[in-house]
Amino acid sequence: MNIEELKNEIEFFNDNTDEIGVSIYAVLKNELNPVKLDIESEALNGLKTLFLDSLNETIINNDELSVLNLSSSDDRVNAIYQYDVDIPDELSCINSVITTDNLPLMNISDTSLLDVQSLLIEIGNDEKQMVLYKTMASINIYGRTNFFLKKSKTRLTKIDDEFLRVSSNFQLMRVNNELFVIDLKSLEKNFGFHEVIKKEATLGVTAIENILLVENTEVLHELIEDVKYARKFTKVAKSSPVLKAKIPNQNIINFCKAFPRLVGKIRFNQSEDKILLDTKVSKDLFIKVLMDDFLTSELTKFHYESVAKDGLDEDSSDEVEES
Repeated sequence: MNIEELKNEIEFFNDNTDEIGVSIYAVLKNELNPVKLDIESEALNGLKTLFLDSLNETIINNDELSVLNLSSSDDRVNAIYQYDVDIPDELSCINSVITTDNLPLMNISDTSLLDVQSLLIEIGNDEKQMVLYKTMASINIYGRTNFFLKKSKTRLTKIDDEFLRVSSNFQLMRVNNELFVIDLKSLEKNFGFHEVIKKEATLGVTAIENILLVENTEVLHELIEDVKYARKFTKVAKSSPVLKAKIPNQNIINFCKAFPRLVGKIRFNQSEDKILLDTKVSKDLFIKVLMDDFLTSELTKFHYESVAKDGLDEDSSDEVEES
C-alpha cells in the first residue's frame, strides 16, 4: 500500500464521522487478550475526535510522508512502515478486537488502572474498521498514592480515585487488514520485536555467507544481537540490490577500492579476494555497499551516499507528451 492508498483509507473515516463509532479496549499486564472499557458516550465521542484529528495531523496533512516495508526501513524521518515480517504474539490483540465479538468488560472494581499496559482504539462501522495501538506509559496512569486537585465550582477538591491521561499519539495502526508502524523506536523496544527481527536478520547473514565475500562472517552473527543491526540485515535479506543482481565478488571488491567514501576504510584479506570486517566503520559501510547506497551522478560524476532510492528502470516506457 502506498501513501495515497493509505490516506484514502483514512479519509473514509473522516467522510463518515457521524456514522462511525469508537470502542476502547485495554491490554493488561501479563495478559494477551484485551478487555473492553465501559466509557460514557460523551467521553467516547471526545476520544473519537481526538484520534481522528491525530490521524489527520500525523498522516493526511503530511505531504512529505511515505510508506515503506518494515523489512526495508531506513533512517527517513517522514515514513510509516507496513508490517511484512512475522507479527509477535504481543500484537495479536490488535486483530482480536476486530475478529472477536463481545470481548469481556474490564472489571474496574477489581482491576487497577495501573495494570493497563496499552489501549486499543477501534474506530469504524460495519463497512470498515481501523484499530490504533497506544502504549500507556506509567506517567499517564495516576494511582491513589498521588495527590491531585480539580476545580469544583468555587473551590478545589481532591480526586479520590485512579484516572488515565489519554494523549493523541499512537504507535501502530491496523487498517484494511494491514498493520502499519507509526513509531519505529517504540516497536524496537517492545512487543518481542527483537526476536522476530533476529530471525529475519539471520537470513540476511546467511545470504552474505553464501556468496563467500566476507573473510570473518562470525562478526556478522554477533551484530544481530543489536536490534539496530538486526534491522539492517533484515533489509539486506529482503531487498539488497547487490545480492539480487548477483554482482560478482570481484566487482564489489573493486568498487570498495575505488569509491572515495570507501577507500582505506574497508580492508581485505591477504589475497584480496575477500573483505575483512575488522572495525565498526567497515561493518557499517559494508552493509551500505550491499544496499547500493553509494551512487555516482551520471550528469556531474559527483559521488553521493543515498538511503532513499526510487527505481526508474521500470518507468522508462512512460510517454512524454509534447506541447
